[in-house]
Amino acid sequence: MEKTELTVSIEPERLDALNYFLAQDGSSALKELEKMLTELYEKTVPEDTRGYIESKIAPTKPRRPSHPAPKPKPSPPAPQQTEQKKEAHHEQ
Repeated sequence: MEKTELTVSIEPERLDALNYFLAQDGSSALKELEKMLTELYEKTVPEDTRGYIESKIAPTKPRRPSHPAPKPKPSPPAPQQTEQKKEAHHEQ
């Protein structure tokens, strides 16, 4: 799925401090912004519209063939005559 990148400006010192304290909880400013953006989207965009959008961006599943492909047949065992010829050849 293609995504659009957003740019947000913040002073580096503030971002460093934010990431420092968020890291203690196993998070980051980017992770928190992504969560907040998802929450804002779900709060703002009506459910039926979200469903329509999701159906457009969801990958389509490959269609299964109507008839299953035939299974390959196991190859027949090698004839014993071939082994006997090999043994006779080695004895000479």
